[in-house]
Amino acid sequence: MNENIPIHPHVIGLTGGIASGKSSIAKRLENLGAGIVDCDALGHRAYLPGTKCFKDVLQAFGDEIKDANGTINRKALGSIVFSNRDALNKLNSIVWPQIAELAKAEIKKLRTEGKDIVVLDAAVLLEANWNKFCQEVWVAIIPPEEAVKRLMDRNGLDPDAAWKRVKVQFSNQERVNIADIVFSTLWEPEFTQKQVMKAWDEVEKVLKSSSL
Repeated sequence: MNENIPIHPHVIGLTGGIASGKSSIAKRLENLGAGIVDCDALGHRAYLPGTKCFKDVLQAFGDEIKDANGTINRKALGSIVFSNRDALNKLNSIVWPQIAELAKAEIKKLRTEGKDIVVLDAAVLLEANWNKFCQEVWVAIIPPEEAVKRLMDRNGLDPDAAWKRVKVQFSNQERVNIADIVFSTLWEPEFTQKQVMKAWDEVEKVLKSSSL
């Protein structure tokens, strides 16, 4: 538990590698009553024309990444940054702080709506150090070979492209080292849902005991 942040709402940082099944876990937690802060969706908002992020990204990478309609072409930007570590670090230094501000605003909004538990759903939770906003960290993992297989099946990637995406992430061990709870979606979905339900029950139990 992170004792350096407000205790209400109880914020769970949920993360996992690509194709790890993190999104299905987030959906289950939402169905159980958690408020969800979808950082991927916030990332899309951060890039919208007129935002500080939009202006800073264009200044850093040039107007050639703009579409004809004036929005940022994420595919064109991706082709620049995913082949250049320095460019990727520059982009992250612009975008991650903006997403963090949007996420904190969403957490406050959910608190006013009466949510006692909020899930910060973020693929880069640990890389961006957003776990400092969370009471605890939950991680979804699968073996790298399974992630590659899922990417090939789901995204139509060839093996080399799939492996490149997997290898640029934090490793499973790096995530597990920081995690409070670890899930695996390698098994049948019903088994994963039982894991989630058990973890949820434990959180509710702790919250009820702390309010007595």
